[in-house]
Amino acid sequence: MERRVHVVIPDDTTVGDLLDRYKREILPTHKGQQAERYRIQTLLGFLGDLKSIHLTPKEIAQYRDIRLKEVSPASLKRELVILRRVLTLAIKDWGIALPQNPVKMITLPKADKARTRRLEAGEEEKLLQSTNQKLRRVIILALETAMRRGEILNIKKSHINYSKSVLLIPSTKTDQPRTIPLSSQALTALTGQLRASQRVSGGVIPIIESTLFDYKPRGLSGEFLKLCRRQRIDNLHFHDLRHEAT
Repeated sequence: MERRVHVVIPDDTTVGDLLDRYKREILPTHKGQQAERYRIQTLLGFLGDLKSIHLTPKEIAQYRDIRLKEVSPASLKRELVILRRVLTLAIKDWGIALPQNPVKMITLPKADKARTRRLEAGEEEKLLQSTNQKLRRVIILALETAMRRGEILNIKKSHINYSKSVLLIPSTKTDQPRTIPLSSQALTALTGQLRASQRVSGGVIPIIESTLFDYKPRGLSGEFLKLCRRQRIDNLHFHDLRHEAT
């Protein structure tokens, strides 16, 4: 205590206080903050009122068992990774003297097997029969380039190099920009969407360059799911198109 190693935890410090601080100070710097924010709300609903000092491995294990009845092991792991990160920050940077990080003390379930879904005979043709031309162009780009959903939705005109038939992806999952080649079909899809977006804007050039596709991530996934249902394609996710491309 003389060396100030021991810090008294205020009685009113709850797990919710720590999650709120993380949401306020750390979350805005993360790319996937929308999905992460949703998981934080789930954690708040179950553990938010619990005092930090009372957050034991037993409490975490109970949360694990309850959530496994509602979500997949992979989804649960994502939630617990956030909680573990928050508690580590609290211990190392925020002066909260928890005896240990209880998330590290419990057994995590084995994650689901990686998806191996590929397009079956005739499914690509069914997907490209979509009357929604914007969605059709997104699907073509996914199949031709193996780009992720977020990367496609962040494409801007300035990223396209027509003379070299390449596309710059400045913001990636690994934080390393990369340049990818574009097939003739991919170039056609990009050109078609560029013309469509210019017609919508009436030819007015915005001050800040906008993206070619105005979908939100969840909106795109929802449109893709509706298309699959109409075409009676089962168990196909948008990310599976990346698998098909590779």
